[in-house]
Amino acid sequence: MSMEEHPEFTRAVRDLVLAGERFRARAGRRHGLNPTALTTLATLHLDGPQSPSELAAPLEITTASMTELLDKLTDLGLITRQPHPSDRRMLRIELTAAGTARITGILDGFATRLEPLADQFDRRQRTAILHFVRAAQRSLLDPEPEPHDDLAS
Repeated sequence: MSMEEHPEFTRAVRDLVLAGERFRARAGRRHGLNPTALTTLATLHLDGPQSPSELAAPLEITTASMTELLDKLTDLGLITRQPHPSDRRMLRIELTAAGTARITGILDGFATRLEPLADQFDRRQRTAILHFVRAAQRSLLDPEPEPHDDLAS
């Protein structure tokens, strides 16, 4: 399948991804955070406390890089490291009140731009749009297929 078969969807998703990245970069700059820090705070806000390795995995960064980021976020007073409730070898990263306030303001700005758009569509259309967006997300997150060496056959 090539881009020429459904170019409007491919381009629209690409443009949406780029717009989201630009929004995240601008919001991060306004709040003195890099995009990875912003994503980390948003993940903690939306998904709750997590371990450093749980936070690092979807960002595809090393645990060493995550530790460095968590040190900076701790110094800014945005997160705390707490003992894991059932495994004393692990830590749980939690937002502080300041971290919650900071990321809530950013996410509210995001929602303020997007949520009113949903009113333009009826329930059936919104369901179809959500289905497409979630399917596109899953497809983009699927691992790359292994390259085939046709010469080896």
